[in-house]
Amino acid sequence: MTEMTAEAKEIRKRSRRVAAFFRKETAGPYCKIETATDMEYWQQSKAYVILISYLFDVSSLIQGVRTTDPFPVSRSIKRLLTIFDALEALIVANPPVASSAIDPKSSLTDSGNRSFRKWARCMLRDIYYMVEKAVPKKKCQHVNELGFYLSASFGNSTKIEYGPSHELNFLFFVCSLFQAHILSKQEDLAASGLVLFDRYLKLVRRLQVTYSMAPPPNHGPYSLDKFQFLPFVWGAAQLCYDAPFSPRKMLDEDIVALHKGSYLLIDCVAHIMMTNIGSFACHSSQLWCLASLSQWTDIYRGLVFRYTEDIVVDFELIQPMRFGTLMPFDMEKSKEPVAAVRLGVLSPVRVQIDEALDHSSTSTKPETEEAADKSHDKKYDSLSNSGMSLGSHSTSLSDVSVHLPNWLEAEEGSSH
Repeated sequence: MTEMTAEAKEIRKRSRRVAAFFRKETAGPYCKIETATDMEYWQQSKAYVILISYLFDVSSLIQGVRTTDPFPVSRSIKRLLTIFDALEALIVANPPVASSAIDPKSSLTDSGNRSFRKWARCMLRDIYYMVEKAVPKKKCQHVNELGFYLSASFGNSTKIEYGPSHELNFLFFVCSLFQAHILSKQEDLAASGLVLFDRYLKLVRRLQVTYSMAPPPNHGPYSLDKFQFLPFVWGAAQLCYDAPFSPRKMLDEDIVALHKGSYLLIDCVAHIMMTNIGSFACHSSQLWCLASLSQWTDIYRGLVFRYTEDIVVDFELIQPMRFGTLMPFDMEKSKEPVAAVRLGVLSPVRVQIDEALDHSSTSTKPETEEAADKSHDKKYDSLSNSGMSLGSHSTSLSDVSVHLPNWLEAEEGSSH
């Protein structure tokens, strides 16, 4: 009788575990913003605080750091990068349909190439498996939420559009990686912005060009290059310390050719030059206005103000967002203000890079000067994280008067 009682207790214990498992929410993130009044709760939610804190933390840490600098990249980041390699392989497997093969009766083909829908179906089929392979086994309970955010980061397959809401979903994905302790804030913060986000940026650019994607009609103007906004924010943050050129030169041909691999913002300028015809004053007027400012700190403040006070509080942009356990819509109870970014301060990452380069140059003493140069180049190339290389052309900013948008005028006035 005693053995039967112990067995019955064990069965009841297992039954409780099974019941607890099925009581968990496994359907994925949920829509929480249904009316305009919900936007007030959004700005007081834990997800909002996590998002803005991450934006500011990365901005602080990458000041003075180039994308090509040999900063450490963890194994966790490298595993996540394999996802984008697989997604690029799907682009090769789903080439764009030739214009002559498009059905003239289709009402949706004008906004993009319909092969993007095939790519999107393949992506949705494989993305959760890709995420599961890229994260540790003990974190597999988060695959559903992570996969949802990532799958929503590449555009609208029905309308063949891409805009700030998709970029925001990728931010949710990266923030969730930190919340789930898959990435470490001590080791991966800088690399998440300058390596992981940069790899995502290259992929979505390829999608935009390959499948002729269009920006959403209501939100295209929010993006300085019609699609993206965040790389301009972090790109300006990189240049807030020890910038090798002034904002007034950021559209110059020689500057873009020299620095497009080192700074996110200049990489964006190079991409715009390659994909647009005409002068910046015509196709990228807001970026043209930025180039009229005199300090990178003014540009960064203006962009952050625009992002936090205009973009991420736009109802139409935020309404499609979903919230889960890693990015919860629950009220943030701490009420502690998010720490502001200290601009113009040398990043500890930059200090570590300089110390590592100095140590390697003194510890390895080649016999000749030529051997020393080769040794240094080899070590630097083995650790570097190169940016996108693009062609460029530009027009001069001399003798041109521009009108600053109100949000830029306010920021420039407040800095004096």
